[in-house]
Amino acid sequence: MKESRGPRSKLADTVAQQLTTLILSGSYPVGSKLPSGDLLASRFGVGRSSMREAVRTLEAAGYLRSTQGVGTFVINDRPPPGPVDQGLRDGYTMRDLFETRIAIEGKTAELAALRHSDAQRTALLDVLEEVEQPGLEHDEFVSLDARFHREVAAAAGNPLLLRMWDSIQPQFREYSLRVVGMPGRRERAHSDHRGIAEAIFDRDPTQAGDLARAHVVTVQRELHRLER
Repeated sequence: MKESRGPRSKLADTVAQQLTTLILSGSYPVGSKLPSGDLLASRFGVGRSSMREAVRTLEAAGYLRSTQGVGTFVINDRPPPGPVDQGLRDGYTMRDLFETRIAIEGKTAELAALRHSDAQRTALLDVLEEVEQPGLEHDEFVSLDARFHREVAAAAGNPLLLRMWDSIQPQFREYSLRVVGMPGRRERAHSDHRGIAEAIFDRDPTQAGDLARAHVVTVQRELHRLER
């Protein structure tokens, strides 16, 4: 009989997922040292024991390495490769990648509208608020952009869709960095994100999915214009 997981384990899983999002989005790049355990626990609003458990989870997954007396460092910013990951990353065209992302973003937004929790709502609002900080560099904006989309994917409650999103995201960071400097691009993206988030919070899967797909199509068109 499978042993049930206690509240602390479930809380640690949630924190581990949020910390993974920060790493994959570039908020904590490879080589960076994480804040102290106490500070991280305070930031995530959890106890030290849950924070330690979350860090151990990411160490086991190959994202972090802790050295006693020195600290905890990010050693990997990509999910461990598997058959799905390798197939999605290698040997495909930009069109293939965008068609796949349109499908993934639409479905994850639809599911997020049906399944998101209060904590996931807060996580999305936090990203939208951070984007509005003055003086944000282009690479910081791109990292927050990726973090928003991953939070939506996580809120969908489907681990395979989340894994597929993680698999293709590294390709899209390059594309995002190429278009982010276009006039009005950041403002359009932020407006799109707010619309998607509002539809998710309203628990309107049709609107959320339509807006998410339209957002990716817009990015694809802007990239085509840039490359002409």
